[in-house]
Amino acid sequence: MTTKKILLLLWTMIALTVHAQQPRWVGTWACAPQTVDKRYMPYNNNMSDRSVRQIVKVSIGGEAVRLQLSNVFSSQPVEIRSVYIAHSTDSFSIHRLSARYLHFSGRRSVTIPAGQSVFSDELKFRLEPMERVAITINYYRAPALPTVHMGSRTTSYIMRGLTTPATRFGKAFREDHWFNIAAIDVVHAEAASVAIIGNSITDGKASTTNGQDRWPDIMSDVLNAPHRKARPTGVLNLGIGNNRVLSVGLGEAARDRFDRDILAQRGVRDVVVFEGINDLGTTANPGETARQLIAEYQKMIQKAHARGLRVFGGTIMPFRGCRGYYTEARDAARRQVNDWIRTTGELDGVLDFDALMRDPSAPDQLRREWQCGDWLHPNPLGYRQMGEYAARVLAADN
Repeated sequence: MTTKKILLLLWTMIALTVHAQQPRWVGTWACAPQTVDKRYMPYNNNMSDRSVRQIVKVSIGGEAVRLQLSNVFSSQPVEIRSVYIAHSTDSFSIHRLSARYLHFSGRRSVTIPAGQSVFSDELKFRLEPMERVAITINYYRAPALPTVHMGSRTTSYIMRGLTTPATRFGKAFREDHWFNIAAIDVVHAEAASVAIIGNSITDGKASTTNGQDRWPDIMSDVLNAPHRKARPTGVLNLGIGNNRVLSVGLGEAARDRFDRDILAQRGVRDVVVFEGINDLGTTANPGETARQLIAEYQKMIQKAHARGLRVFGGTIMPFRGCRGYYTEARDAARRQVNDWIRTTGELDGVLDFDALMRDPSAPDQLRREWQCGDWLHPNPLGYRQMGEYAARVLAADN
């Protein structure tokens, strides 16, 4: 063997050893970043010189964590004094002694440039499956138009000035949005995650605020129940209210955010594409919209398959009775899309939410007992049906 070949072999062995020593990160929680919208979120919530405590419910546990913070939709940097994580007790309260400060390249402080995101360093922190954790950010200077997730369905607690784990948040200002937090990863040798791209039905409109009863939450509860012997599954909800595949409602169009919000998540094994109802409900040309939706689904499937991921398609649920959305032509386009989802050989599986949630006696509308009153969104009972059903489908394919 020549000297050149020996050196190449040695370098290869070193590279493989280094790779094997790298932590295997898997997503346990995530949300989709978006621009602020003044119709739903007051502009006076500039976080400069404020502390924001945000509560999230994770899916899988681990012994080490890292946090992703996003500033991708802001035109100014966000300057952060410190961030600490702690086990949550009740609403704003934390187990004070569990609190740990996160570091960014070895420092507590971090500046996130406009249009970018950052990960914290690895932190030894025992995270239990399905638990609620509190992430508290001490801001120094923040953009007037922050990067947020508006549909948190979870209350955040805002205080003026700098806080510590000993600070009491009982009198904090309360706002049901998330600021800058984008994902939590854990080190896990066996777990894998499912990333879901969706709209307000996935984001959880009409679910219980602070109840953690969106359909992905229920799916996570079932898949990660203590009695199950299956591999732990991280469930990543990347839904955005009024999101669309082809155009901009709220948040970037799904076709534009798919790479960042879905493919860039860590440890993903399965992808769920459950989008399109807002495109169909607002279109002036239902047949063409159906054709374009299918074409975009195909692109998403191809991208995911190129990375070795499985893709499940969610059929679009009926919406007769939804004011401003329903027409016979739009419903015909919905059925056209659903027929493709059910029969195409390109998907690895189908979540037939249409068949599950429609009224058997009136298949162009939701079951009355499972809808929230607008004939578009499920109520908590409906979300439970969806989550339990989705868990059965994914579990059967694992």
